[in-house]
Amino acid sequence: MNPSDESSIPLDKNCQILDYHPSGLIAFEKAPGVLSHPNQKTAKNVRTLLRATYRKEDECFEWKNSSGEVKRLYLCHRLDSPTSGIIIGATEMSVAEKIKEKFERREVKKTYLAITHHNPRLREGIWRDNLIEKRKDGNLRVVRGNGPECLVKVKIIRKQFTRNQLQLIEMKPLTGRTHQLRVQCMLRKVPILGDKTYGDFSLNRRIQKLTKLDRLCLHASEIKFSFVHQNSEVSFTCESPLPRLLGKILT
Repeated sequence: MNPSDESSIPLDKNCQILDYHPSGLIAFEKAPGVLSHPNQKTAKNVRTLLRATYRKEDECFEWKNSSGEVKRLYLCHRLDSPTSGIIIGATEMSVAEKIKEKFERREVKKTYLAITHHNPRLREGIWRDNLIEKRKDGNLRVVRGNGPECLVKVKIIRKQFTRNQLQLIEMKPLTGRTHQLRVQCMLRKVPILGDKTYGDFSLNRRIQKLTKLDRLCLHASEIKFSFVHQNSEVSFTCESPLPRLLGKILT
């Protein structure tokens, strides 16, 4: 497969290829509102990273190219549907397994950018919280409790001192838990703008009315890791800048 020819991969129309390695490793940019992959409740009209059949048992998308050849893309991790940014896949199962192991061993360095409500008392540095997952009426919620410790390194990048009191923060998760970043922001009274589960709903409505922007303002902006391919170590880095529409909110 030649990933430079995007027509060979049935991507969602608002997603794109950012980078590629000859091993078959591909970095995509996922749009907000797009699922990393279908789940059991996914309706037929719901958008996913690829417009292709998803094989849950193998954690891969499968389709046929114009020559009738069966092609596969194995996902190495996932992003929440509302989150935009970098997601990694591989055309070879062996490569995908190597990268998954890197994620499990916390050897992948990830950076997220988020626009949040401004709190003058917010402390930078390492945030630590014990979080647990709960389900109510079939809906998942993550709350503080007697669960695994979640860690993230936080830095304030930019403040906007207007009536909306917004700020741009950088988050480097040291653990990878469901909804971790969104909940840790909420617990410190700096909910991520546009979060329809853990957010400040009044602020969300006000900003949406002013900007017409209706999305979670959380973006996976950078990923770094290394892996061995053909007996050589490969260092892989991919960056995705803050989407222009999000940047406009802070100007």
